Amino acid sequence: MSLVKSFTSSTRNLQKKVGSEFTILLAYILIIVVFSILSRHFFSTDNFLNIGIYSAVTGITATTTTLALVAGCIDISVGGTMALTGMVVSILLKAGYSAFASVLIALVLGVICGSINGFAVSKGKINPMITTLATMSIFRGIAYLLNDGISIVVTNEQFKWLGRGYVGFIPFLVLVMLLCYIITWYLAKYTAFGRKVYATGSNARASYLSGINTDRVVFIVYLLNGMLAGISGILMAAQTGAGLPTAGTGYEMTIISACILGGTSLSGGKGSLWGSLIGVLMLTTISNGLTMLGIQTFWQQIIKGCILLAAVFIDVLRSGAYKKA
Repeated sequence: MSLVKSFTSSTRNLQKKVGSEFTILLAYILIIVVFSILSRHFFSTDNFLNIGIYSAVTGITATTTTLALVAGCIDISVGGTMALTGMVVSILLKAGYSAFASVLIALVLGVICGSINGFAVSKGKINPMITTLATMSIFRGIAYLLNDGISIVVTNEQFKWLGRGYVGFIPFLVLVMLLCYIITWYLAKYTAFGRKVYATGSNARASYLSGINTDRVVFIVYLLNGMLAGISGILMAAQTGAGLPTAGTGYEMTIISACILGGTSLSGGKGSLWGSLIGVLMLTTISNGLTMLGIQTFWQQIIKGCILLAAVFIDVLRSGAYKKA
């Protein structure tokens, strides 16, 4: 009898653990099936590779945005960081710097952007939403000022390979995204820092009293998110072959929507990196499928807005706040 109880308990725990990921995976498969029926061009290797490529830029940043949400924070400045790092790397390349030096400097800039957010939230005690709303505007404004709002064309072929190259038959962008997920998953699951992130998001006060430096945790999470947004901005410039001051516009909402769809809670303490990955793929697939069906961009924006609302409502249902109210 005790063996049966133990097995039942273990099964329930497993269901709780993989429930969100399994549910969103089933939903994603259903979306693929629907679009495959509606469009004969959808279900093809080339199209799925395209989905992977266009998922990569948002998917890379979604890794550390998941950590930020788990820690009870939010970062809506990532789109501005992408634009700024993309413009800087393009300016450096145009000035004759090597691809390696240009990427390294732009990456450091991404870290600085994340550090500014982290310092303002952890030490300045400014609300995360207000902080990142302000820095989003600041970073985007600087990106426009760098070249008077004009795009910068990139001619360096080595650099452009980062966004357009393949390793075998797999796009380099997709490999970078998967590597980011594996590293961040390991960091969250098997390191002391990862446990501190979840503890801080669950109850910051209790975590602080138990000896966790919650300010440091928040600062590092923002720093990492700035770094990954910087990488996304660099890769976006390599993919488009230009530094664009408009790059990353609206990406912050897409990234947050994907994280919430994947099981990450806006209230902190809960989050799944693999769920976020499926969420990113799902949103990109929906956009890809709607385009193949000839749906206007304006309608796509409405649909994406509805998805964001649905994602937040799902988060409310998960947290039990609806029942409490």
